[in-house]
Amino acid sequence: MTTSPTYITGTIQAQAYRVLREHVYSVLQRYDLTPTYWSMLGIITQARDGVRQVDIANGLKVKAPLVTGMAQELSARGLIQSARNQFDGRAKLLALTPAGRKLVKAVEQELDGHLRQLLTGITDEEILTYHKVLQAIVSNDIIVK
Repeated sequence: MTTSPTYITGTIQAQAYRVLREHVYSVLQRYDLTPTYWSMLGIITQARDGVRQVDIANGLKVKAPLVTGMAQELSARGLIQSARNQFDGRAKLLALTPAGRKLVKAVEQELDGHLRQLLTGITDEEILTYHKVLQAIVSNDIIVK
């Protein structure tokens, strides 16, 4: 496994989390967003033709009513809109409005700038490995439970 004691790894992990959290929250607060709203906007952004609320809930690992409330808030702010699903008339799809696309672009640029500074000296390959490790931890959580 690892040659470092678990308490060393835990301490470093906690410190890194605090640093990342501080930078991310400081940017998101300027746009009146939380990490969950930001993640939801990200899911909607990636689904270019719109995405169902249930798919957002699954992606965020939250219950559908939370997504419904968040969708109402983002819609009231003019960032997302509901559209008819061309394949299933009963289902609604959420998509970004032009204002939503503009906001996502601005937040992404600002966050990217912060993260680039924090990731100075780390190669793209190392970052991809880090993402794989994080995904493995999330996947393995299902096994441990």
